[in-house]
Amino acid sequence: MTVNAVNSLDYDLVIVGSGVAGALLARELAKAGLSVCIIESGGHIDRNQAVEKYRNSLVRDLAAPYPQWAWAPIPDAGNAAAYFGQNSSPEYRPSYLKQVGGTTWHWTGMTPRFLPADFALHSRYGVGVDWPISYATLEPYYLKAEHSLGISGDSADDHGSPRSGNYPMPAIPMPYSDRVIAERLAKHGIPVKPFPAARNSSDYNNRPQCRGNNTCTPICPIGAQYSADTDVGHAVQLGAKLIDRATVYRLELNGEKHVVAAHYKLRDGTSHRVTAKRFVVACNSIETPRLLLMSAGEYAPDGVANSSGQVGRNLMDHLIFFNNFRMSTPIYGGRGPQSVSGVMTGRDGAFRYRHAAVKLFLSNDINIQEIALQTINNPEHIHDVIDVLKEVTIHHGCLGGELEQLPRAHNRVTLDTERLDPLSLPLPRTHYQIDDYIKNGMEVWLKFAQDLIVKMGAQPSLPAIAHSSHHPSGTARMGHDPRYSVVDQNCRSHDHPNLYIVGGSVFPTMGTANPTLTIAALSLRLAEHLTA
Repeated sequence: MTVNAVNSLDYDLVIVGSGVAGALLARELAKAGLSVCIIESGGHIDRNQAVEKYRNSLVRDLAAPYPQWAWAPIPDAGNAAAYFGQNSSPEYRPSYLKQVGGTTWHWTGMTPRFLPADFALHSRYGVGVDWPISYATLEPYYLKAEHSLGISGDSADDHGSPRSGNYPMPAIPMPYSDRVIAERLAKHGIPVKPFPAARNSSDYNNRPQCRGNNTCTPICPIGAQYSADTDVGHAVQLGAKLIDRATVYRLELNGEKHVVAAHYKLRDGTSHRVTAKRFVVACNSIETPRLLLMSAGEYAPDGVANSSGQVGRNLMDHLIFFNNFRMSTPIYGGRGPQSVSGVMTGRDGAFRYRHAAVKLFLSNDINIQEIALQTINNPEHIHDVIDVLKEVTIHHGCLGGELEQLPRAHNRVTLDTERLDPLSLPLPRTHYQIDDYIKNGMEVWLKFAQDLIVKMGAQPSLPAIAHSSHHPSGTARMGHDPRYSVVDQNCRSHDHPNLYIVGGSVFPTMGTANPTLTIAALSLRLAEHLTA
């Protein structure tokens, strides 16, 4: 393969990926005066164009607002086999984006912290593994991340994760439907409270106050919700170089096992090489092992950073269920953000010896177009479509839950060398099964959710269950022992002194919290380490 050496550049640091991890890291390093290059496989997104595309879409799924780059395909949650192949686990269907800012373009914005117990799961409950760092170690960076992302939350309520400072903004007000449910469950001693969220309750960080458009996922039309492209922009303003529409496919090693270059392909298929003193892989938990495994060569026959054989292993996600219900009195769902509040029960306890914990949430998501299409396509409702729409949007709601998955070596990402993407690079293959720990938890928490629905005076329907909450984690986990982990407590590869990995891929366990805030905290901690 011919490599264009003319474009070779030297930097202090090359970052692969421009999601929240790469964006925050680039911003901090550029602020410290280091020369930084960010390489992103996707392109820039214009928010107004994305909103218009979403409004004109007949199918309003997570990817509906965004362009599909021919050279950088993404998994389709409705047809996982198109990206992961027929030999992947068919029920595991994570969705993510490849573009400047990454998947923070279509996330829910929920930002609870991990609990202290989540960092010591094996010590406390005899399951999973312990992190090589504690909650206390990461707490200052959680606080910094909350101010960087712009988190709205109730500073008087730590949700079980002790705090050293306040949120930058007060909590997002609970929508009417959540307040009705909270009042009813309060009579049974069951608290319902707003979660912290990277969504503005007041103008902050040049982002406007949330207007309650109810399309937070897949896109906030006004930018009140954080997306990492803003910090990529800040990094560039501070002097960082962004190379977008460029897919890194190999990390080049020398005989001393240092990474000396990153090779990337542009959308026209031409290959280029960039050099740096240090390299950071900041992709997600599927694309990170894909890159490391693709980089196998003379000095790393099983893949870069993979002397332990752990790259790609211990894939985790949140198993998710949705339990719809009907209230006899109106609750008027769909006004305000889609996800604001949760039932503060189930995230920790002695039960974790036996089964998975859960984060229970109220969904305020009313996709009126999807409901309308389903109604029109049902012959029974052809003459009373408006009445059916009124019934659903006024009386119906949803209580959901996300369950933790334990790290299991057989749950993993590998390369599918028989299936290549448009740049002739092997696509990832997933192997994912749920075990008794999470099955037992699902049985307990589904019954608990049904009981809550009855307590609130509603009629539950049959639940829907999915194996992915679009929170892939693990696959390059951190740990003290190089035999069983990929990076150390500072996110540095055990195998390569100048290679770092950051993102959800380094999580040893995942608890019940949405992963983004913890990813941000780890990235800010790494930035401090690299500039020390």
